[in-house]
Amino acid sequence: MPLEVLFGWAASFLCTLILVPQIFKAIQTRHTNDVSMSMLIISVAGNGFWVAHASMTLNVPLIVGAGLISCMSIALIILKYMYDTR
Repeated sequence: MPLEVLFGWAASFLCTLILVPQIFKAIQTRHTNDVSMSMLIISVAGNGFWVAHASMTLNVPLIVGAGLISCMSIALIILKYMYDTR
């Protein structure tokens, strides 16, 4: 595996982990008031464009990473909607 592909997978793996602690904390505390909805929407949009770009350039690590970050951002949006409307 070329070094640049290995770096791409490492970057995708590490960047994908950034929202995991926030998701677990939101589920445990049932509290999302401190999570910015604007940040989540921008994250979904930005990572959606990364997925589109990566699909056009056949960059599989970026497709996987950006796709997972988009999914986790959507999950946080759902949690925020559920917990902030109580």
